[in-house]
Amino acid sequence: TALKRAPLSAKAPADSNWLNPFGPLTSKAAKAAKLGAEESKPYALLYTYSLIIALVCGTAGLPHILVRFYTNPDGAAAKRTTMWVMILIGIFYVFPPVFGVMGRNLLPELYEGSGSKGTDKIVLELPKVLNAAIGNSGAVPWGSILSGMTCAGAFAAFMSTFSGLLVSMTGALAHDVYGRILRPQSTAQERMQMFKWCAVLLGAVSTLLGCFVEQLQINFMVGQAFAIAAASYFPLLFMSVWWRGMTMTGAATGMLTGGVCALLTVALTNFSDLKWLPLGDFWVTPPL
Repeated sequence: TALKRAPLSAKAPADSNWLNPFGPLTSKAAKAAKLGAEESKPYALLYTYSLIIALVCGTAGLPHILVRFYTNPDGAAAKRTTMWVMILIGIFYVFPPVFGVMGRNLLPELYEGSGSKGTDKIVLELPKVLNAAIGNSGAVPWGSILSGMTCAGAFAAFMSTFSGLLVSMTGALAHDVYGRILRPQSTAQERMQMFKWCAVLLGAVSTLLGCFVEQLQINFMVGQAFAIAAASYFPLLFMSVWWRGMTMTGAATGMLTGGVCALLTVALTNFSDLKWLPLGDFWVTPPL
């Protein structure tokens, strides 16, 4: 059976808007300034470049990525690991656009939902639709198998990411904050005990906060997480490698300033998107 495009739902964006993802802020600014399609293209390019910079610099600054370098036996192994990771990530980034195009054409009804019932469900539903469309269902439930593999890969991905971030955060609190600032005279056993307590505390707080993100734009939040890493850890990493005048005070000040500003911007954007703060007009006032 040939794949045919299903009719778009009322909540689905038009093709012209979908093919030009300006971003939540620049699209509103362009609309408020009453700019045409050609006039608003520079703003779309601005958003695209800012997203690319955030992803590249944010990836380099993610704590659980930096920890991977310390698990290699020597510098040559770390370089090989970096090369293969870049190749695998490059291959991976080919598939999200493919999934997006196929999901918009084959499952436009997902636009009617929200949260896990909306477009985020495409990863689970698309294998079944493709299986029925190509007519290979037969006795083997290929759609269920593909969905199971997708779920297994998703769980493995976010569990490995969460465990890496948890180890990074707890290690920083137990070794740096507790072991060097609060109690420099503490023993290795006491630091290990603090590491365990910090792991339980941070895990509980993260789980609690995760219960309130269903109504947020998860895909948009991924870029925001990279933006926070790009504004905090990446400058610290870059300057410490290329500038010998880096001091602990300067590193801490720069990291905290960039991280707090990025976190504040992310919070204001998400809260205004949820209508928790009356900032809707503020984002569209300046035509960026």
